[in-house]
Parts: sequence; C-alpha cells; structure tokens
Amino acid sequence: MADIFSAATDFFRVPGRRLALSVLEKGSDTTLFFVHGLGGNRQQWRFQWERFSQENVNLVAWDAYGHGDSARSQHEQAFLSSYAVQDLASILKAHPSSKRILVAHSFGCRVTLEWIAGLLQAEQIIPVDELILLGPASLAPSLKGPMFGNWMDRLPFWLASFARPFLQKRFEALAWAPGVDPTILKTERKATKRNSLFMINAIRSGAQPVDTRILRQFGRPVHILAGQEDGIVPLVEIQKIHALIPQSSLEVLANCGHQIMLEQPAIVNRFIESALQRLSFEQDTRP
Repeated sequence: MADIFSAATDFFRVPGRRLALSVLEKGSDTTLFFVHGLGGNRQQWRFQWERFSQENVNLVAWDAYGHGDSARSQHEQAFLSSYAVQDLASILKAHPSSKRILVAHSFGCRVTLEWIAGLLQAEQIIPVDELILLGPASLAPSLKGPMFGNWMDRLPFWLASFARPFLQKRFEALAWAPGVDPTILKTERKATKRNSLFMINAIRSGAQPVDTRILRQFGRPVHILAGQEDGIVPLVEIQKIHALIPQSSLEVLANCGHQIMLEQPAIVNRFIESALQRLSFEQDTRP
C-alpha cells in the first residue's frame, strides 16, 4: 500500500478545512475522481489507483474531513454533509478536465448525489460525464438510528467508546463477505484506527436531506454495484436509488460485502475501463 499512496504532502484548503489529497497529473483531458465513504480513506482506492496510474488519465483521491490524514474537529457542525458537498465541488473546480468520471463508495455516493441534486435545483451544468457508485448509502431523509442491528445500538455514547473492539468485530461481520483476504482486513483495521465514534455519529447525524425527486432529471450514465452480502446497506435501499435515476444500471455482485473496491477490485476496474472507453469513443465519433 505504501508504494501506491505515500504520506500526504499535498493538502487542499477550503475555508476552515484541510484535506489530504493524492493527485496523479498526466496532462490528460480525462480525470478519475475517487470519493470514499464514512469511516474510509483514500487508501481504499489503492487497487484502482495502481491499475489506472498505468493509463493516460489523471487521478484524484482525498481523505474526507475527519478521516485519514485530513484535519479533525470536535465540533459536530463541521460534519454536516453540506460541507462535504462543498469540499467535493471545490476539489473538482481545482482540477479542471473536459472529461470526468466520478467513482464513489457508500456515504461518498450520498454526498455525490446531494451535490448533483443541488446543481439540478440551481439549473447548473453537472461537471461529470459518468458516475460509478459502489454500495451507495441510503438517501433516506435521516441516517440517525440503528447501525449494528443489535444491543450495541442501545449503548450510551460514552459506553460505546469502551466497547470499541466489539463494535469493530460487529462492523466487520456486516461489512465484509466471508472469506475476505486477511491481509486486506488487517490493513483496513490499521487504516481506520484513528476514526472516532464521535466523528462517525456526527456524520450520520449531519446527513442533510437529498431532493430525490429532482435526481430523476439526471441524464448521465450511472453504474451502481452492490454486494450480495452487504450487511451495511440493504439491497432494497440501493434498488431505490437505481429506480430514481433513469440512466442507471444495477449489478449485484456475488461473494461481495460492502467494501466493493477492495473485495472485487477487478470488477470495479472493468467498469471504470468501460467508462473510459465510452468517453474515448464519443470523442472520436464527434464531427
């Protein structure tokens, strides 16, 4: 992993926020943007970064606020999803490209769709050509409520902090398909060690409502991948998103949990390859 993503040396600054970025600039007219989910980090895209660093495309990935090498906060208000939307918009603006493919995971998908809904409401151009959404989080008005589906959800916050090892095991049982590579699991445990329960709860509580009706106006291709054994986001919630977006496709992957880019990287890479080929073909056939 260290050979692909070195320690962050580039930090993107938005008002009051400092985000760790990894950027591979090839001078291409095509850029891949990677948006991780709640509790994740840019390192989770390492299999995609390794594969597409070999192609003539620019790559951009970052740690969301409060994650990875990005700045942290003890203010719950700092984790409103509307701020994450502003971060996304600012990073895309700072890395202009005539062709863009955005690959997002879990809560990163919700942030992406909240951003798109806002642009549609404002009747602004959507500066992205295709979306690839992996295990997209629910677009329900609120994400407050049960997370683990058992007695752990009833623990007071202060007590849950002491029970973190049990919470970690429960999360892993829900998030990963059985038989996951132990090396990947070990790497993820190490990478997420700094994630605080305060931050996780603040982000879930700060998820702003998304105007789902207006998403029906989004006319760009959207490719949705779901893990058949995903215990974090129920398939029914992902099917609702698929039904909302006219130009979307949905593929359910066998032997796969919630961490799709890590569990089935070859399949994710094939979807990205296909999107790149379509954009290249469209350019070649323009009069």
